[in-house]
Amino acid sequence: MLLMSSDTRPSVACLSGRRVVDVLDSLGAHTVLLDDPTPLESAARVDVPLDLDLGDWGAVESALRAQHADRPLDGVFTVYDAHLPLASYLAARIGVRGLGLPAALACHDRARLRMTLNAGGVRTPVSLSVADPADARAAARRLGLPVVIRRTVGRGRLLCRDLDEVKRASDLLGPAALLVERFTEEPEYAVQSLTVDGVTEVVCVLAQHTDPGPAQVETGYDHPSGLVPAQEAELKEFCVRALAVLGFDYGVSHMRVRLTDEGPECVDVAARPPGGQLCAAVERVSGIDLTRAAAEIALGHPVTRGAPLASRVLYRCVHFDGPGRISYDPRGLAAPGVWLDVEPGDSVRAVDDPEGGTYGRIVVYGDDPAELHSTYDSLKASLRLRVEPDTR
Repeated sequence: MLLMSSDTRPSVACLSGRRVVDVLDSLGAHTVLLDDPTPLESAARVDVPLDLDLGDWGAVESALRAQHADRPLDGVFTVYDAHLPLASYLAARIGVRGLGLPAALACHDRARLRMTLNAGGVRTPVSLSVADPADARAAARRLGLPVVIRRTVGRGRLLCRDLDEVKRASDLLGPAALLVERFTEEPEYAVQSLTVDGVTEVVCVLAQHTDPGPAQVETGYDHPSGLVPAQEAELKEFCVRALAVLGFDYGVSHMRVRLTDEGPECVDVAARPPGGQLCAAVERVSGIDLTRAAAEIALGHPVTRGAPLASRVLYRCVHFDGPGRISYDPRGLAAPGVWLDVEPGDSVRAVDDPEGGTYGRIVVYGDDPAELHSTYDSLKASLRLRVEPDTR
């Protein structure tokens, strides 16, 4: 007697992600989770948890092929930058829905990204790629100071105003390949999009705030963007064209775009939802949860759309002007929209420290700009944030 499975749920493989597991569970998908290792709480909530060495692409492909043969997959995806090339490779090898491999490789490597965009007629910041960090000084001389030194793969960038700073930055960010970029101070915008079968829809445009210090830390976002309608339309058209040049066919994207006197230029493209609380902020003002959208696109489902719940968002990262040990009133964390990533007594670095950064977020929604700023000021004051000298 032939036994037929009654499980007709759509099936997808995803690489890492507790939040993704939550979304796929809510969608009722048959989920294959690949991780290294798979967290126990996630393994207990998916259909097939696979503990694999994600650096061994051949072994991962073999394991996923076996799953696909047993129960065909509809797609493969990830919301993590580090796993993006592997997810696209697996989708291409198995022959299921996923972000095209050329686009994934370009989004993973900024030098490749800019080369691809420039070849397609899409403007990017003036920059030079150096395989050996020792060549960064020569590249900076050629471009003219100041410059920003970036890793071509992964996080890390530093603003350098003289050649000694270039040397220190290349020593700190190396030995990986680097991108040396001419520094400019034009405004930047964070653009969120979703793409289905090569058709891109811009979901949200936010003004981005960046600290002027060496680490160039992103310190906040605003919606609306503050652009006049014609400027925002130009920015959206530019992003749609850039993604088309990359061959971006399935997935969501988080782009950084600089608006110069000569027009927009693409600073970076991440083929994933935005991080932190920014994904939730985008959902509040657009009605689209981009993590859910990434899963729905991989499954071949229509993207869920809700009504926007606010017309404005003020999003500010918590950062400090100097190093020390943090003190604050924990009662301030009870308010909606307030998060801190540190405990009282923890060490913090200055925002302009190359190894510094941000330590929390305060996010306020509403419709009245003055009320938004007043609420933000009250929430920040309620924390009573202080950084005291570290005497230990």
